[in-house]
Amino acid sequence: MQAMDTTPEALLDRAARSAPARALIADPDGSFARHYNRSSFMFPHGIRAGDGFDVPGVAALAERLPQTDEYVYWSNGPIDVTARWEQGRAEKHSLQDTVRNIAHNNSIVILKHTEQDPVLGPILRAFLSEVVDLSGPRMRDDVVVGEALILLASPNRITSYHIDAECNYLVQLVGDKTLNVFDPSDHSLITHEELERFHDGDYNGAVYKPERQEDAQTYDLRAGHGVHIPTGAPHWVRNGDNVSIALSINYDLRSVDRMSRLYRFNNRVRRFGARPTAPGVSAWRDRVKLAAASRLIRLEPPPGTAATWTPEHRT
Repeated sequence: MQAMDTTPEALLDRAARSAPARALIADPDGSFARHYNRSSFMFPHGIRAGDGFDVPGVAALAERLPQTDEYVYWSNGPIDVTARWEQGRAEKHSLQDTVRNIAHNNSIVILKHTEQDPVLGPILRAFLSEVVDLSGPRMRDDVVVGEALILLASPNRITSYHIDAECNYLVQLVGDKTLNVFDPSDHSLITHEELERFHDGDYNGAVYKPERQEDAQTYDLRAGHGVHIPTGAPHWVRNGDNVSIALSINYDLRSVDRMSRLYRFNNRVRRFGARPTAPGVSAWRDRVKLAAASRLIRLEPPPGTAATWTPEHRT
Protein backbone atom coordinates (compact mmCIF):
# COMPACT_ATOMS: atom_id res chain seq x y z
CA MET A 1 0.00 0.00 0.00
CA GLN A 2 1.36 3.41 -0.93
CA ALA A 3 2.43 5.56 2.04
CA MET A 4 0.41 8.71 2.67
CA ASP A 5 2.14 11.95 1.68
CA THR A 6 2.41 14.08 4.85
CA THR A 7 4.41 16.99 3.45
CA PRO A 8 2.94 20.41 4.33
CA GLU A 9 1.91 20.95 0.71
CA ALA A 10 0.06 17.63 0.54
CA LEU A 11 -1.64 18.23 3.88
CA LEU A 12 -2.79 21.69 2.82
CA ASP A 13 -4.18 20.21 -0.39
CA ARG A 14 -6.06 17.55 1.56
CA ALA A 15 -7.46 20.18 3.90
CA ALA A 16 -8.65 22.30 0.99
CA ARG A 17 -10.37 19.32 -0.60
CA SER A 18 -12.05 18.40 2.69
CA ALA A 19 -13.15 21.94 3.57
CA PRO A 20 -16.52 21.70 5.33
CA ALA A 21 -19.03 22.35 2.59
CA ARG A 22 -21.21 19.90 4.54
CA ALA A 23 -22.92 20.19 7.92
CA LEU A 24 -20.70 18.67 10.59
CA ILE A 25 -23.31 18.04 13.29
CA ALA A 26 -26.81 16.53 13.22
CA ASP A 27 -29.28 17.80 15.83
CA PRO A 28 -32.79 16.74 14.74
CA ASP A 29 -34.42 17.09 18.18
CA GLY A 30 -32.81 20.34 19.40
CA SER A 31 -30.59 18.69 22.03
CA PHE A 32 -27.88 21.34 21.79
CA ALA A 33 -30.14 24.19 22.88
CA ARG A 34 -32.16 22.10 25.35
CA HIS A 35 -29.18 20.64 27.24
CA TYR A 36 -26.67 23.47 26.81
CA ASN A 37 -24.21 23.37 29.72
CA ARG A 38 -26.73 21.58 31.97
CA SER A 39 -26.71 17.87 31.13
CA SER A 40 -24.77 15.46 28.93
CA PHE A 41 -26.10 13.96 25.70
CA MET A 42 -24.75 12.09 22.68
CA PHE A 43 -24.91 13.40 19.11
CA PRO A 44 -23.70 12.30 15.65
CA HIS A 45 -21.08 14.28 13.74
CA GLY A 46 -19.57 14.28 10.26
CA ILE A 47 -15.83 14.80 10.77
CA ARG A 48 -13.91 11.86 9.30
CA ALA A 49 -10.46 10.49 9.97
CA GLY A 50 -9.77 11.06 6.26
CA ASP A 51 -10.19 14.81 6.77
CA GLY A 52 -6.67 14.78 8.23
CA PHE A 53 -7.48 13.40 11.67
CA ASP A 54 -5.71 10.06 11.31
CA VAL A 55 -2.48 9.17 13.11
CA PRO A 56 -0.17 10.53 10.33
CA GLY A 57 -2.16 13.76 10.22
CA VAL A 58 -2.04 14.21 13.99
CA ALA A 59 1.68 13.39 14.04
CA ALA A 60 2.29 16.08 11.42
CA LEU A 61 0.21 18.54 13.45
CA ALA A 62 2.30 17.81 16.56
CA GLU A 63 5.40 18.80 14.55
CA ARG A 64 3.80 22.07 13.39
CA LEU A 65 2.72 23.30 16.82
CA PRO A 66 4.99 25.35 19.09
CA GLN A 67 6.71 22.94 21.48
CA THR A 68 5.55 24.69 24.67
CA ASP A 69 3.15 23.78 27.48
CA GLU A 70 0.66 26.24 26.06
CA TYR A 71 0.29 24.03 22.97
CA VAL A 72 1.30 20.46 23.86
CA TYR A 73 0.87 18.10 26.83
CA TRP A 74 1.72 14.44 27.06
CA SER A 75 1.85 11.79 29.77
CA ASN A 76 3.53 8.38 29.65
CA GLY A 77 2.92 5.22 31.61
CA PRO A 78 -0.02 3.59 33.38
CA ILE A 79 -2.42 5.63 35.51
CA ASP A 80 -5.73 4.90 37.20
CA VAL A 81 -8.98 6.77 37.64
CA THR A 82 -7.67 8.66 40.71
CA ALA A 83 -4.36 9.80 39.17
CA ARG A 84 -3.36 13.45 39.38
CA TRP A 85 -2.71 15.42 36.18
CA GLU A 86 1.00 15.75 36.89
CA GLN A 87 1.44 11.96 37.08
CA GLY A 88 3.33 10.61 34.08
CA ARG A 89 4.85 14.01 33.34
CA ALA A 90 8.42 12.95 34.07
CA GLU A 91 8.55 12.84 30.25
CA LYS A 92 10.18 9.46 29.97
CA HIS A 93 9.62 9.73 26.21
CA SER A 94 9.88 12.72 23.90
CA LEU A 95 6.73 14.04 22.25
CA GLN A 96 7.85 12.63 18.91
CA ASP A 97 8.54 9.17 20.37
CA THR A 98 5.26 9.23 22.26
CA VAL A 99 3.28 9.96 19.10
CA ARG A 100 5.27 7.50 16.98
CA ASN A 101 4.72 4.62 19.42
CA ILE A 102 1.26 5.58 20.67
CA ALA A 103 -0.13 2.11 19.91
CA HIS A 104 2.16 0.51 22.51
CA ASN A 105 3.32 3.02 25.14
CA ASN A 106 0.20 3.67 27.30
CA SER A 107 0.29 7.41 26.74
CA ILE A 108 -1.90 10.39 26.00
CA VAL A 109 -1.04 13.44 23.90
CA ILE A 110 -3.09 16.65 24.00
CA LEU A 111 -2.55 19.18 21.21
CA LYS A 112 -4.02 22.60 22.00
CA HIS A 113 -5.29 25.60 20.04
CA THR A 114 -5.54 23.43 16.94
CA GLU A 115 -8.30 25.63 15.51
CA GLN A 116 -5.45 27.99 14.54
CA ASP A 117 -3.63 25.38 12.47
CA PRO A 118 -3.49 26.22 8.73
CA VAL A 119 -4.22 22.62 7.73
CA LEU A 120 -6.86 21.38 10.16
CA GLY A 121 -8.06 24.74 11.46
CA PRO A 122 -10.82 25.44 8.89
CA ILE A 123 -12.86 22.36 9.72
CA LEU A 124 -12.33 22.87 13.46
CA ARG A 125 -13.47 26.49 13.30
CA ALA A 126 -16.52 25.37 11.35
CA PHE A 127 -17.32 22.85 14.10
CA LEU A 128 -16.89 25.51 16.79
CA SER A 129 -19.38 27.69 14.89
CA GLU A 130 -21.95 24.95 14.35
CA VAL A 131 -22.11 24.12 18.06
CA VAL A 132 -22.87 27.76 18.89
CA ASP A 133 -25.42 28.08 16.07
CA LEU A 134 -27.26 24.95 17.20
CA SER A 135 -27.20 26.00 20.85
CA GLY A 136 -28.72 29.40 20.14
CA PRO A 137 -28.42 32.92 21.56
CA ARG A 138 -28.01 31.82 25.18
CA MET A 139 -24.69 30.21 24.30
CA ARG A 140 -23.69 32.83 21.71
CA ASP A 141 -24.04 35.61 24.29
CA ASP A 142 -22.13 33.56 26.89
CA VAL A 143 -19.03 32.51 24.90
CA VAL A 144 -15.79 34.40 25.38
CA VAL A 145 -13.48 32.21 23.27
CA GLY A 146 -13.55 28.72 21.82
CA GLU A 147 -10.71 26.23 21.39
CA ALA A 148 -10.22 22.82 19.77
CA LEU A 149 -7.91 20.26 21.35
CA ILE A 150 -6.90 16.99 19.70
CA LEU A 151 -6.47 13.99 22.00
CA LEU A 152 -4.32 11.06 20.86
CA ALA A 153 -4.31 8.11 23.25
CA SER A 154 -3.06 4.54 23.51
CA PRO A 155 -5.30 1.47 23.65
CA ASN A 156 -7.00 1.04 27.06
CA ARG A 157 -5.53 4.34 28.30
CA ILE A 158 -7.41 5.90 31.21
CA THR A 159 -8.11 9.60 31.52
CA SER A 160 -8.49 10.14 35.25
CA TYR A 161 -11.53 11.58 37.02
CA HIS A 162 -11.64 15.36 36.75
CA ILE A 163 -13.76 18.40 36.01
CA ASP A 164 -13.23 21.19 33.48
CA ALA A 165 -13.88 24.92 33.75
CA GLU A 166 -14.91 24.95 30.08
CA CYS A 167 -18.13 23.90 28.37
CA ASN A 168 -16.99 20.80 26.47
CA TYR A 169 -17.98 18.63 23.50
CA LEU A 170 -15.93 15.41 23.29
CA VAL A 171 -15.94 14.19 19.68
CA GLN A 172 -14.65 10.73 18.75
CA LEU A 173 -12.83 10.46 15.40
CA VAL A 174 -10.86 7.18 15.52
CA GLY A 175 -11.30 4.22 17.87
CA ASP A 176 -13.72 4.06 20.76
CA LYS A 177 -13.91 4.69 24.50
CA THR A 178 -16.15 4.34 27.52
CA LEU A 179 -16.99 7.78 28.88
CA ASN A 180 -18.42 8.20 32.39
CA VAL A 181 -20.14 11.55 33.07
CA PHE A 182 -21.63 12.59 36.42
CA ASP A 183 -24.30 15.17 37.21
CA PRO A 184 -22.64 18.57 37.85
CA SER A 185 -25.62 19.74 39.93
CA ASP A 186 -25.28 16.91 42.48
CA HIS A 187 -23.27 18.56 45.25
CA SER A 188 -23.20 15.42 47.33
CA LEU A 189 -20.97 14.08 44.54
CA ILE A 190 -19.01 17.19 43.56
CA THR A 191 -19.00 19.33 46.68
CA HIS A 192 -18.78 23.10 46.89
CA GLU A 193 -15.48 22.72 48.76
CA GLU A 194 -14.06 20.66 45.88
CA LEU A 195 -15.23 23.32 43.42
CA GLU A 196 -13.61 26.02 45.54
CA ARG A 197 -10.26 24.26 45.42
CA PHE A 198 -10.55 23.64 41.69
CA HIS A 199 -11.39 27.23 40.80
CA ASP A 200 -8.62 28.46 43.09
CA GLY A 201 -6.02 26.58 41.05
CA ASP A 202 -6.10 22.92 42.14
CA TYR A 203 -6.95 21.09 38.91
CA ASN A 204 -7.10 17.84 40.90
CA GLY A 205 -9.74 19.31 43.21
CA ALA A 206 -12.50 16.86 42.26
CA VAL A 207 -12.28 13.65 44.31
CA TYR A 208 -13.39 10.33 42.78
CA LYS A 209 -15.89 8.47 44.95
CA PRO A 210 -15.97 4.81 43.84
CA GLU A 211 -19.16 4.18 45.78
CA ARG A 212 -20.89 6.67 43.44
CA GLN A 213 -19.73 5.11 40.17
CA GLU A 214 -23.20 3.69 39.50
CA ASP A 215 -24.50 7.27 39.37
CA ALA A 216 -22.50 7.98 36.19
CA GLN A 217 -24.12 8.26 32.77
CA THR A 218 -21.96 5.85 30.75
CA TYR A 219 -21.51 6.34 27.02
CA ASP A 220 -20.10 3.84 24.52
CA LEU A 221 -18.45 6.54 22.43
CA ARG A 222 -17.45 5.50 18.93
CA ALA A 223 -16.14 7.30 15.85
CA GLY A 224 -18.88 9.45 14.33
CA HIS A 225 -20.38 10.47 17.67
CA GLY A 226 -19.73 13.06 20.37
CA VAL A 227 -20.92 13.77 23.90
CA HIS A 228 -21.59 17.14 25.53
CA ILE A 229 -19.92 17.48 28.96
CA PRO A 230 -21.21 20.52 30.88
CA THR A 231 -18.90 22.75 32.88
CA GLY A 232 -18.05 21.16 36.21
CA ALA A 233 -19.43 17.72 35.31
CA PRO A 234 -17.03 15.11 36.75
CA HIS A 235 -15.98 12.54 34.16
CA TRP A 236 -13.39 9.89 33.39
CA VAL A 237 -12.53 7.78 30.33
CA ARG A 238 -11.23 4.34 29.43
CA ASN A 239 -10.17 3.85 25.81
CA GLY A 240 -11.02 0.68 23.90
CA ASP A 241 -8.54 -1.83 22.49
CA ASN A 242 -7.29 0.59 19.83
CA VAL A 243 -5.58 3.91 19.32
CA SER A 244 -8.04 6.72 19.99
CA ILE A 245 -8.20 10.13 18.32
CA ALA A 246 -10.77 12.58 19.64
CA LEU A 247 -11.52 16.29 19.70
CA SER A 248 -12.22 18.27 22.82
CA ILE A 249 -14.20 21.31 21.67
CA ASN A 250 -14.09 23.82 24.54
CA TYR A 251 -15.69 27.18 25.26
CA ASP A 252 -14.77 29.67 27.98
CA LEU A 253 -18.01 31.26 29.22
CA ARG A 254 -18.79 34.58 30.90
CA SER A 255 -21.19 32.89 33.31
CA VAL A 256 -18.52 30.41 34.38
CA ASP A 257 -15.93 33.16 34.86
CA ARG A 258 -18.32 34.87 37.29
CA MET A 259 -18.95 31.63 39.18
CA SER A 260 -15.23 30.87 39.25
CA ARG A 261 -14.47 34.22 40.90
CA LEU A 262 -17.08 33.49 43.57
CA TYR A 263 -15.67 30.04 44.30
CA ARG A 264 -12.15 31.45 44.45
CA PHE A 265 -13.25 34.10 46.94
CA ASN A 266 -15.04 31.47 49.04
CA ASN A 267 -11.94 29.29 49.14
CA ARG A 268 -9.79 32.19 50.37
CA VAL A 269 -12.14 33.18 53.19
CA ARG A 270 -12.76 29.55 54.21
CA ARG A 271 -9.07 29.35 55.12
CA PHE A 272 -9.78 31.89 57.88
CA GLY A 273 -12.62 29.85 59.35
CA ALA A 274 -15.54 31.38 57.45
CA ARG A 275 -18.40 29.23 56.14
CA PRO A 276 -19.34 31.04 52.93
CA THR A 277 -22.57 30.47 51.06
CA ALA A 278 -22.27 28.77 47.69
CA PRO A 279 -22.64 30.81 44.48
CA GLY A 280 -26.25 31.32 43.48
CA VAL A 281 -27.71 30.98 46.99
CA SER A 282 -27.88 34.72 47.65
CA ALA A 283 -27.75 37.31 44.86
CA TRP A 284 -26.75 40.18 47.14
CA ARG A 285 -24.01 38.16 48.83
CA ASP A 286 -22.66 37.22 45.41
CA ARG A 287 -22.53 40.89 44.41
CA VAL A 288 -20.65 41.79 47.60
CA LYS A 289 -18.18 38.93 47.11
CA LEU A 290 -17.48 39.89 43.50
CA ALA A 291 -16.81 43.49 44.53
CA ALA A 292 -14.52 42.33 47.35
CA ALA A 293 -12.76 39.82 45.12
CA SER A 294 -11.89 42.51 42.59
CA ARG A 295 -10.01 44.39 45.34
CA LEU A 296 -8.54 41.56 47.42
CA ILE A 297 -7.65 38.81 44.96
CA ARG A 298 -5.07 39.28 42.25
CA LEU A 299 -6.71 37.71 39.20
CA GLU A 300 -4.24 35.91 36.98
CA PRO A 301 -4.80 35.85 33.22
CA PRO A 302 -7.26 33.07 32.40
CA PRO A 303 -5.90 29.81 30.97
CA GLY A 304 -5.93 29.47 27.21
CA THR A 305 -4.65 32.98 26.52
CA ALA A 306 -3.54 31.81 23.06
CA ALA A 307 -7.15 31.09 22.06
CA THR A 308 -8.46 33.45 19.39
CA TRP A 309 -11.76 32.03 18.06
CA THR A 310 -14.93 33.86 19.04
CA PRO A 311 -18.50 33.67 17.68
CA GLU A 312 -18.01 37.16 16.22
CA HIS A 313 -14.64 36.38 14.58
CA ARG A 314 -14.98 32.82 13.35
CA THR A 315 -11.93 32.80 11.14
